[in-house]
Amino acid sequence: MEKLKKLFLSFALLLVSTIMYAQTEISGTVVDATGETVIGATVMEKGTSNGTITDFDGNFKIKVNPGAILVFSYIGFETQEVAAKDGMQITMKDNAKELAEVVVTGYQTQRKADLTGSVSVVETKDLKTSSDTDPMRALQGKVPGMTITSNGSPVGAGTVRIRGVGSFNSSQDPLFVIDGVPTTTNLNTLNMNDIESMQVLKDAASASIYGSRAANGVIIITTRSGKKGDKVKVDFSANLTAQFYTKQSMMDLANTAQYATSMAQAAMNDGLDPEQYANNYGLTLNAASGTPISAYDPATGQMRQFTVNGLYDGYINLKRTMRFSDTDWLKEISRTGFAQNYDLSISNATEKTSALFSFGYKKNTGILKYTDFESFSGRINTSFKVNKMITVGENATISYSNQVDCQPLENALKMAPTVPVYEEDGVTFSGPVGGMSDRQNPLRELYHNRDNRLKMWRVFGNAFVNIEPIKGLLLRSNFGLDLWSENIHSVTYTWHSDVVNNSTPSANMGYKTDVKWTWSNTANYSFNLGLDHSFIVLGGIELHRDIEDRANAYAQMFAIENYDYMYPDAATGTQRASGIQEGYNLVSFFGKVDYNFKDLLLASFTIRHDGSSRFGENNRYGTFPAATLGYRISQHLGQSWIDDLKIRASWGQTGNQAISNYARYGLYAATYGGGRNESTAYDLALQGSGIFPSGFRATQAQNNDLKWETTEQWNLGLDFRFLGSSIYGTFDTYIKKVKDMLINPAYLGSMGEGGASWLNGPSLQNWGMELSLGYRHTTEYGLKYDINGNVDFYRSKVTYLPETTTGSYVHTAKENLVESKKPYGSIVGYVVDGLFQSREEVLASGQDNARVGGLKYADLDGNGIINEQDQTWIFNPVPNFSWGLNFDISYKDFDFNMFWQGVAGQDVYNDQKFQTDFYSITDAGSNKGNRMLGAWTTANTGSSIPALTTNNTGGENRASTYFVENGSYGKLRQVQIGYNLPKSLIGKLNMTSARVYISGHNLLTIKSSSLTCSDPENPRWMYPNSTSLSLGIQTSF
Repeated sequence: MEKLKKLFLSFALLLVSTIMYAQTEISGTVVDATGETVIGATVMEKGTSNGTITDFDGNFKIKVNPGAILVFSYIGFETQEVAAKDGMQITMKDNAKELAEVVVTGYQTQRKADLTGSVSVVETKDLKTSSDTDPMRALQGKVPGMTITSNGSPVGAGTVRIRGVGSFNSSQDPLFVIDGVPTTTNLNTLNMNDIESMQVLKDAASASIYGSRAANGVIIITTRSGKKGDKVKVDFSANLTAQFYTKQSMMDLANTAQYATSMAQAAMNDGLDPEQYANNYGLTLNAASGTPISAYDPATGQMRQFTVNGLYDGYINLKRTMRFSDTDWLKEISRTGFAQNYDLSISNATEKTSALFSFGYKKNTGILKYTDFESFSGRINTSFKVNKMITVGENATISYSNQVDCQPLENALKMAPTVPVYEEDGVTFSGPVGGMSDRQNPLRELYHNRDNRLKMWRVFGNAFVNIEPIKGLLLRSNFGLDLWSENIHSVTYTWHSDVVNNSTPSANMGYKTDVKWTWSNTANYSFNLGLDHSFIVLGGIELHRDIEDRANAYAQMFAIENYDYMYPDAATGTQRASGIQEGYNLVSFFGKVDYNFKDLLLASFTIRHDGSSRFGENNRYGTFPAATLGYRISQHLGQSWIDDLKIRASWGQTGNQAISNYARYGLYAATYGGGRNESTAYDLALQGSGIFPSGFRATQAQNNDLKWETTEQWNLGLDFRFLGSSIYGTFDTYIKKVKDMLINPAYLGSMGEGGASWLNGPSLQNWGMELSLGYRHTTEYGLKYDINGNVDFYRSKVTYLPETTTGSYVHTAKENLVESKKPYGSIVGYVVDGLFQSREEVLASGQDNARVGGLKYADLDGNGIINEQDQTWIFNPVPNFSWGLNFDISYKDFDFNMFWQGVAGQDVYNDQKFQTDFYSITDAGSNKGNRMLGAWTTANTGSSIPALTTNNTGGENRASTYFVENGSYGKLRQVQIGYNLPKSLIGKLNMTSARVYISGHNLLTIKSSSLTCSDPENPRWMYPNSTSLSLGIQTSF
């Protein structure tokens, strides 16, 4: 029996040895259809539990039995079965490739399929054909939950808000991270063709790795680098754009006839002699020849005829230098602007090196005359693999831009059309006369500002070293620099135009340098426990320093008025100078753990500990944790039509410390002896001279207890792809709470000097939902189309205000912001209940200085008196929802894109009504909108526009529902048609691709019929939004 056991054991050992000897180790590589390596693909021997995954270079090694079949699988690609052989290269076939994309999420990369936070991956191809100078403006309406507002300025900077208002006084701007370097500087100097990818981290869990700077979300931008290829690649693109104003964006102003008509009507309504009243503005209404007008005379109940001309023999001024005119001031200051964008890049990469050089040029001659923006940028991105363990590289951008910007729009809208552009000599700029307000000639403003050019240099980039001592462990040290320097030499010339003059030439020299550097050191370790459990562990430390220097010199009076001469040293009059340096430091420790179980269960935990010099020692540090959990339901369902279905939840905290560097300090200002409004002391000696002693006065009280503003956010989301990814989308709902908000509220004068102080206090809560949904398909005839859209909404309310600050924020007599559950930015005012139709109504109203034909305010408390007790909440800054809708169609070599964007249920406070509906709310004698020609009279009692008057005695400029209108709109943001030149043609030119396109922007606005201003995005006095047409080309060699 013992011999039999020994014989059996020997046979078993021989069998195992034979099997082991029969197994062969093979290796291979897994790539996608473009040749890019696939990281983390699963390689299994069919019918066994033997398997592995591909490494960071897409390579794998596995021991298999003879004749084995290998099964290759990866999220976003079709599963393939291939006979095993050494040196094999597997090309994965696209199924839902977007899921396999690797995205940057903060100090590390992840598969898009593994994201468990709310992260929007932006399609950057649209940026490369945009004529905008700021990439963020091109994304308006394309990312749910991200709101972008802008105007038509040639500088082109957009304001970005993610998931609503996040603070009262501290910054609400998101953090931009470009190639690992954080910055808050605007992006209009960034070459959009250099952008490779962009991710928007919207929830706290995704953004918490950036800690105290991530309360308002994070936008991560990765720039292009050299790609492995057979030869040097050259890309060139050019874009030419014409920009112009259309009727859909401009206020309808009165011409001279309409201006004079409203003037005569206002005078007669007030019982004044219209001729005498018009004389105040250099006009006569009883001219022998001129412009005929008619206005309703309430005294006679008849229309009255007038002939308008200049009071002084056809001139509007006594000196007879300004001839009576009919000037369209908006036309005089505007033109068709032209924008040019050029980009050239050269790139190459091998197994050891990669390099990319790019050069970009932008030139935008603004629609307003004598304004422009110009930018040059150059970038070099290189990396070198020293050996198998060490890689070094850098990414450096240097840009220079200069701009001339001026906003004379309010003067252009209000300057009387009767005033000519020039005086009779054709050189001297004209100006107001008589009783007109002291308003400057808007064209003169632009012309005299033409040399006041703001010049900016920016050096931005990073240098890094990556060390991989063992498989899966990546040690990285990255030093980033953002140096911004700007200077301006601006001059003010003397000028004379009748009653408005400037006799003091002056010059100003302004200089600013901002140096930000960030040094981060991270360890990133990826490993697997068996085939089912994957881990990524991240740890790091980061140092950040921001130093800003500012200096200014100002001087008056120059012997020669020439831009090249007018520097402060050449002045003969007043001279003064000022300067300051300020900054702050930030030190951070952070860590993150990601877990993946069979691509079924996904989880992560993040923590960051920040210390900022902006806070006192007791509150200098803040800790910001976050956790996420994801579950891929599609793995369980096993339905072929469900490509991916994942539910995810997250929770996290982020901070905000974007306040003044001096917020916690007590501040004092030096004051030299002067009047009681300027000095620091009381006249204790009772000298009675009115001159007080020199000294220091407190301007801000110290607060050593100032601490971090904290944002806490919960997010629940769903990602889905069905029917071969034909149907795809995401859904998110969230609650966002902000507490210990950093504020600098108004204070009572009784508190004395230094009453102003930064403090923690208010809290607010936002909640909302975001949905993006798309459908794409390719027909049997080769027609491809992709229709996708997004919709989002949020609701906001202030949940806490310290008792000492409630009066600093808007409130009614009965409730404050918290009690009303209204959002920050709400407006309190009176409810307009029509117009007074008779004297009897006026006398019974209880409204001071009420008038027939004037605004009638509702008596909400029913006490028969109109006062502040009748104010209520009249304006909500939060729209019902926002939306975007995109159409992409392609057939053979043609492609077509159309994008719509809009908001619904949006209140706008229409400041333009002060000029379009009232003659004297701002200043009588200025130009008005022609709407007021339909104002109320006793012959036109059905009008909703108040009767014109020369004096605003009724206080009708008070906040009221009359100025709140429905600002809902839908805008055709872009239409683009492109054509890819045939390969037979471009091959002869040694090109690999060439595309030409034509596009239009802001072509159509659909708005509420009740909205009286032209553009719902511009109800105030800002740059109008322009319409543009572009022609472009994109080529590769």
